[in-house]
Amino acid sequence: MRFPRRIAFLLCASLVFPSCASMEEKVLAASPADDSGFLENADKMAPHPERAPFNRVWWAPDFDWKKYSKMYVSTVDTHHLLQMSIWEQINVRAIDVKRDIADMAVEFRGDLENAFRNDPKHHFEILDDPAKIDDKTVVIQVALVELVPNKAALATLGTAAWAAPLAIGVPVGTLAAFTDQGSISFEGRARDGGTGDVVAMCADREVGPMRVVDFRTMTWYGNAHEVLEQWSQQLVELSNTPRDAQVKHAAYFTMMPW
Repeated sequence: MRFPRRIAFLLCASLVFPSCASMEEKVLAASPADDSGFLENADKMAPHPERAPFNRVWWAPDFDWKKYSKMYVSTVDTHHLLQMSIWEQINVRAIDVKRDIADMAVEFRGDLENAFRNDPKHHFEILDDPAKIDDKTVVIQVALVELVPNKAALATLGTAAWAAPLAIGVPVGTLAAFTDQGSISFEGRARDGGTGDVVAMCADREVGPMRVVDFRTMTWYGNAHEVLEQWSQQLVELSNTPRDAQVKHAAYFTMMPW
């Protein structure tokens, strides 16, 4: 007797991806990207999962978001792109990555501004004019250092495989799901608007959550758009919580197909 497919999906997910958060992270988390050169003293950063959901972070001992009432988000840097691997270059969209990352940079800046502007706590006034930066302003400077498109053909194969009977769908679908996802990386810093000193740094690389049926990987940058929004919201959470509070990583696995 064959299980209904929905039940089969749930059973697979529970077997392959245990509820244990640490195991989920080991299996599904993206490995950190190399330093791009955007950040000076990047070696100061280290993992602090008890506080931040990024691969590596650093902050000055006296850094406090509450010191600032204004924020200016600089134009996102796109001049520190890491070299793609041979596998990543196979993607037919690879030749357009520089153009695509320029568009994604504009989107990232907009996501950051909107996330802080729409924060219910209204912690910061978002400045549009850099001439208004003063000692009450925290300046956010970020760089997109990697943008690898999803391999849409493999995503379609993966979805077709998951729709197959369980004995066929599980191994093929799992393989495709792990190999079709693109990735996106950023590095960022916060500066004191008065002194210009760097008061915090962070870096992260993400592939987006694993899905049983993944409609996002059927588009070139479906996961990347999702990750940009997640990063923006996580930075808002970090600004609104004390240093001993944990801002959790977004789910590594979801049953939602989009």
